[in-house]
Amino acid sequence: MSETPALARQPLPFPGSHLSDLSQPYTIHTDVEVDRGNSPETPSRLTSSSPNLSDHSISRASDLNLRHTIDLRAITYDGIVDENLVCPICRCPFIDPVLTDCDHVFCRACIDGSLSHGNFCPIDRLPLAEDSLTRAPKMVFNQLDSLKAKCPCCAKLLPRSGLETHLERYCLEAHVRCPGFLLEQGCSEMVKRGVSNQHCLHYPADCPDCSETIQQAEMDTHRDTFCKERLKPCDYCEVEILRCNESEHVENCPDAVQSCRWAEYGCQHEAKRKDLHLHAGDCHFKSIGPMAGFLKKEINSLRNDVQNLTETNHLQERRIKFLESGQRASERPMELMDLSLANLPEATSADSLDPGHDYLLSLLETQQNRLSHLSAELSDFQGKNTMMLFNETLPLKNELAELRSTQQVTCMHVRWLMRFRMQENQRRFGGGPGPASSGGPEGGAGFGGEPPLSRRLSDSSRDVITKL
Repeated sequence: MSETPALARQPLPFPGSHLSDLSQPYTIHTDVEVDRGNSPETPSRLTSSSPNLSDHSISRASDLNLRHTIDLRAITYDGIVDENLVCPICRCPFIDPVLTDCDHVFCRACIDGSLSHGNFCPIDRLPLAEDSLTRAPKMVFNQLDSLKAKCPCCAKLLPRSGLETHLERYCLEAHVRCPGFLLEQGCSEMVKRGVSNQHCLHYPADCPDCSETIQQAEMDTHRDTFCKERLKPCDYCEVEILRCNESEHVENCPDAVQSCRWAEYGCQHEAKRKDLHLHAGDCHFKSIGPMAGFLKKEINSLRNDVQNLTETNHLQERRIKFLESGQRASERPMELMDLSLANLPEATSADSLDPGHDYLLSLLETQQNRLSHLSAELSDFQGKNTMMLFNETLPLKNELAELRSTQQVTCMHVRWLMRFRMQENQRRFGGGPGPASSGGPEGGAGFGGEPPLSRRLSDSSRDVITKL
C-alpha cells in the first residue's frame, strides 16, 4: 500500500529525451565512406581500398539518391491528430505501437523507457511485464500510415508512410549526391535534387554582384541572403529588390513601361502598367484587335491543315512513283516474294526516294499484298470447313433420327408386352383364391382344376422387360 504513491510520484521518462536536436526532422545516410581533407584547398575524395576509384565502386554508386531517416516525432502533421492515435507518454502519434495486457497502446520506445524505471503500466499502475507486450492491431498501423504530414524539405502534404520514399526519390529540395560523385574526381558533396541534373557545381566562381569567390553550388543562396550587393533600387518604382529577382520584378512592376495589348496590330501607345487600363477605352484598335486575333487563329489553323494535306499528297505521290517502278515485282508469285532489301525493285527515275524510304514503302506494299492474299485464303478455308462440317454432321443427323424411331418402336413393344402380361395375370388369378372343386369340360383337364399356364414370353421380350 505504501509503494504505490511513491511509484506514482516517479517522473515518467520521455523516450525522445535522448535526441540531441529535434529541430532536424530527418537525417541523411550516405552509405559511402568519405574522406574530407584537413586543408580547405584539398577537395574531398572517396576512400577505397585502391588509390583510384574502381569500376566496381562506380557501378555501385550509379544512383545518386540518399537514404533519409525521418524522426516521426519532429514532423508537422496536417490538422489535429485523433486522440486515440496519440501516445499517452510522448503525446505524439504512435511510433511502432504495442498493446499491453490492460488494453493500453504505447510507442515501443516509450513503454520500454517506462518499464526500465518500474514494471507498472503508466496509466492504471497495474503490474506489467515486458514479455507481455504484443504488437498493436493492423488497423492502428493503417490509420497511422494514412496520417497527412508535411515534408520537412518542401512542406508538401503526404501520407506518413511515404515520407521517406518521397525524400529519397522525388523531393526536389532533398539532398542527393553531387553528379561529380560518378566522375574521376569523386566529389563527395551533396546538392539538392532540383539541380542534380547539372554537372558538378562545387568549383570556385565569382559572384556577379559583389565579385566574391564562392562555390557555384552556393551561388543562389549567397545572392539571396549573404551578398552585400544583393539589393538594388528598381529602375521604375525605386523599391529595393534582389538583383537576382530583377527580371521577375520588372514583369509585375506597376511603374514599368508597357506597350498596348494591340501593339502587334499597329498600336504604338506606351504607358506605365498601372495607367495602361486608361488607354484601353480610347485605343483605336480595340474593335479590330479581337477580330484580328480570331482571324490569326483561323489562319494558323488553315496553315496547319494545308501543311498536313501537302504532306499527305507528297506521300501519295511517292507511293505512286514506287508502284510504277515496281510493277515487275508485283507480277511475281506471292510465294516467291522475299522481304529482303536485295529482292526489292529498284527505282528507275532520277528523283526517286531515299533508300531507307524505298525500303519502308516496299515493306508496306508487300505486307498489304500478303494481307490481301491471306484474307482470300482465309475466306476459302472457312468455306471449305463449313462444307466439311455440313457433310460430316448430315449422316449423324440421319443416324439420330433412326435411333429415335427405333426407341419409339421399342417403347410401343414394351407397353404392349406389359399390358399383355397384366391381362394374363388377371386371367390366371382372377377366378378366386382357392382351386376349383371339380373339373368340367370348359375347365382344363389337370390335377385338381389348376388354371391354365400363361403364355411363355420369348427370350428377347423377357430381356427387354428385365432391363425396364
